[in-house]
Amino acid sequence: MTWRRRSAVAAIVVAALLAGGLPTAGQQPAPSARTWIGHEPQIEAYLRTATVVSLEDIGTGVTRPRRARLSPPTPVESFTWKVLPPERRNGFWESYKSEIAAYELDKLLAMKMVPPVVERSVDGDVGAAVMWVKGLRSVKQRGGKVPEGPVWGKPLRKMQMFDNLIGNPDRNAGNILVGPPGELILIDHSRAFITDTDLRDFTRVDAKLWDRMQQITRDDLKRTLGAWIDDRAIDAMITRRTRMAEKVARLVKKNGRAHVIIP
Repeated sequence: MTWRRRSAVAAIVVAALLAGGLPTAGQQPAPSARTWIGHEPQIEAYLRTATVVSLEDIGTGVTRPRRARLSPPTPVESFTWKVLPPERRNGFWESYKSEIAAYELDKLLAMKMVPPVVERSVDGDVGAAVMWVKGLRSVKQRGGKVPEGPVWGKPLRKMQMFDNLIGNPDRNAGNILVGPPGELILIDHSRAFITDTDLRDFTRVDAKLWDRMQQITRDDLKRTLGAWIDDRAIDAMITRRTRMAEKVARLVKKNGRAHVIIP
């Protein structure tokens, strides 16, 4: 995806955020697509050890991931298999380890938007095994339009904050999965955790997630992510967070706290 197309996706997300409000009272939530919640240790262990019975091309994604079918097909039927040794490809830094770092950071932040990812070996190759979330389509598969409306404001804000913190240059319509109302599931983070400290545009933040982001220390990041990303990437995260805080302060001064830091 070109920078122009990425900017277009970002603009659509901002527009959807600005259209958001409060959820409608009395609505019954649909069953969650985030079936891993509460079962993370068991699923992580299964992803590491389950027998892979077949590998097939997915047919999407510039990093050419494959789908690994498992036996037995429970608690996870399959995973996305990414073998991307850390290096620069086609102008982008890519690493399967960034996939694992994104999941571990998601857990540290209690976001629950990134499905389980572990490191494992398949046929002598080492890579990232990403839990396959069944029954969902991406924004791209749904016609390319980011969901709009009151219930989508919170997950869109959280996605933007997460991408800014991890330095993800590649959020696009193909790696945002749409679940029941109010649920976005984020995949494909192999290009994240770069040393670039520029931010992508945002106008609002989620209050709880922003509080957690600000409380995390460098030692927390080192302990949680040190096996997957280097010190330069961690330092860049700290710098991006500082720049986010500066922007939030400017937005609050201009528009008022209630319009920027959203419960």
